[in-house]
Amino acid sequence: MTITMQARALLIKLAPWANEVYPNVIPEEVQAKTDDTIILVRPAFDSLNDYGSDQFNSITNTLSIQIFYATGNELDYDVVEARLYQDLINNGYQITEIKGRLTDLDTYQDYQTFTVTKNRTLKTLLPK
Repeated sequence: MTITMQARALLIKLAPWANEVYPNVIPEEVQAKTDDTIILVRPAFDSLNDYGSDQFNSITNTLSIQIFYATGNELDYDVVEARLYQDLINNGYQITEIKGRLTDLDTYQDYQTFTVTKNRTLKTLLPK
């Protein structure tokens, strides 16, 4: 299972307040909806690490996560985001950047974008 799909499965569990978690892209028929809270998770970039004997021994995957909050919801964004960050950390992810909450000028929908990384060793990726 790809890191994106692993993160999606985890986000479904960690964010019961979200109506849906989509990998890679939000379906076109859902994009205009503002009455659901949606999380989008997609790959940002990867890096090879822990070199020894001309061989890398781990991969750090970086994912971009965006939360699109339903308009008119009563969630306390600070609380749900802080809890989500802590839960992600407890599940082996590192929060590397939080862009800051913004409001879409067309839909008036609040959204947050942040990036996470997860380091995976070759031993866990390529079991013998």
